[in-house]
Amino acid sequence: VASFTANKKEKFRGDAGIVVTTYSMLAFGGRRSEEAARILGWIQSREWGLLLLDEVHVFPADTVRKVIGIVKAHCKLGLTATLIREDTKIQDLHFLVGPKMYEANWLDLVRAGHLASVQCVEVWCPMTA
Repeated sequence: VASFTANKKEKFRGDAGIVVTTYSMLAFGGRRSEEAARILGWIQSREWGLLLLDEVHVFPADTVRKVIGIVKAHCKLGLTATLIREDTKIQDLHFLVGPKMYEANWLDLVRAGHLASVQCVEVWCPMTA
């Protein structure tokens, strides 16, 4: 397992491995350090088996969608707990990543013990000027 972050830039040894990074590290369009440019070139030169996209609902944003052009992958899997956007770009996910394959009801996940129980409370407090 290798990291490509602002503080850590590394490759994994061997032919197969995992790189953990952020959208901003991949899509950054400014000047990079020599080390960061070398690691990005290495990421771009490979054909990856799986591109796992956390918080995929942000993916249609113009800056983040650059990742598709940077990382070549046979398969893309997007994860999110909130498949909602306030613009119309949520429709772009089908084209960029693929169709939604699974959706779980959060109450069912709580009942099954996969998520913590939540309690919503409304708190009223005086506001000062």
